[in-house]
Amino acid sequence: LGPPIVIKPQSGSRSRHTVIHITDEKGIRDGVRIAHQLSPWIVVERELEGAVHRATCIGGACVAVCRRDVAHVIGDGIHTVQELIAITNQDLRRHTEHSHEIPIDDETAIVLSEQNLIPTSVPSMGQIVRCGRKVNRGSGGTIAEVTDTTHPENKKLFEKIARFVADPLIGIDFIIADIAQPWQSQKNCGVIELNSLPFIDLH
Repeated sequence: LGPPIVIKPQSGSRSRHTVIHITDEKGIRDGVRIAHQLSPWIVVERELEGAVHRATCIGGACVAVCRRDVAHVIGDGIHTVQELIAITNQDLRRHTEHSHEIPIDDETAIVLSEQNLIPTSVPSMGQIVRCGRKVNRGSGGTIAEVTDTTHPENKKLFEKIARFVADPLIGIDFIIADIAQPWQSQKNCGVIELNSLPFIDLH
């Protein structure tokens, strides 16, 4: 399958027991151990490329699509990464039941090092700095509305999936680099899971 690969439990847990970007045996062992905390059955997947999108289909029609981004900050050429995180966390919209602050923990340091950065680095103006790996809001992730810019071929695919599973309400998690371009033209994109109880408030 890879590397990199993804390991997660067969039962969903809002990404809390999912380990991504696994490239070695230690990562596999850690992924299996974490997934087994929730389910005796695990799923091993090839890691796809791009952003995670949620397409919600009701009655077989694709009614909304949003892009779910990992926790990140945008450089201004002045502040350090840790200062940018502190500034971003002051946003009152992050202090609600559904949206949360960007944490600074061991994973943050690892993700920064993958970008050749440390907490005291000063990113250049406009530089997007990833601060985590997961797109869930509990990890500081954000959501962008992309329904109107989703390519018709992609909406057609989502509706075909909804009809195939014959579920009147379904949330399709789809990884793709550019949702505005047809999926057929992009490599390494695809569905990662279907949700029978999708969170409508994502939209």
